[in-house]
Amino acid sequence: MLASLPRPRTRRQRRATALVVLAGGIWLQQAIEPVPGDHAPMAICSADGSTLRADVDADGHLDEINKSTGSVVFQRDDHRSVDDAVGFWQMLGGLWKDMKTRGAFGDFDGDGYLDLAVFYSQENTGDEPEDNMVVHEVRYGPLARDLSSGRIGTIRMWSSSFVYEARAIDANHDGRAELEVFQSGGDGAVYSVIGRQDRGGVSVSREETGQYGEWDFPSYDPDALGYGACADRRSAGPELDPS
Repeated sequence: MLASLPRPRTRRQRRATALVVLAGGIWLQQAIEPVPGDHAPMAICSADGSTLRADVDADGHLDEINKSTGSVVFQRDDHRSVDDAVGFWQMLGGLWKDMKTRGAFGDFDGDGYLDLAVFYSQENTGDEPEDNMVVHEVRYGPLARDLSSGRIGTIRMWSSSFVYEARAIDANHDGRAELEVFQSGGDGAVYSVIGRQDRGGVSVSREETGQYGEWDFPSYDPDALGYGACADRRSAGPELDPS
């Protein structure tokens, strides 16, 4: 009787099974995810201090992006936030505790479409910073309505500690966004670093641009991206000259 009982699976077999499930989940996600339109870039504008308007999904209609909450309201009131943007990794959320999503919308590559920088990192539980950053990528526009993209670049970081906040700014006023990241330094300290478009992704400098307490880093400047004020219309806007 004992000989007929199934043998317990080895660690290698369990790992292989997990990889098969992971690959299947990724394939399924890619098979059903929506795709953006093919409308030419439309001018990005500032509706107020916390809201941008841009054609995020390239359907020819301006959408609203709340910079402080990291959320998008598409036409027909389809609402998405950066918490929806991590994708398949969220299905594996039980593998890690205290994971948080942070994101920033900005035109990092200067092609006229809004891009989305996404971080998925582990929040600190003690004085020492956690070293677990599962996602650090740029999803280049146009984005689909689930905030996915057919073109993804790596955000090259010097540290994998927790990201408190990510912002898009235009520090040198060249019309191309830079990525400002506020990251844990341990013992309640937060430092800021700047990343710029580089080699198909964003490279973050090792040089710190500021040091702060855990919750006293500077508030977001609504004019940091330098976009002009919006006209009253939401349904249409000027196309950018591709030249």
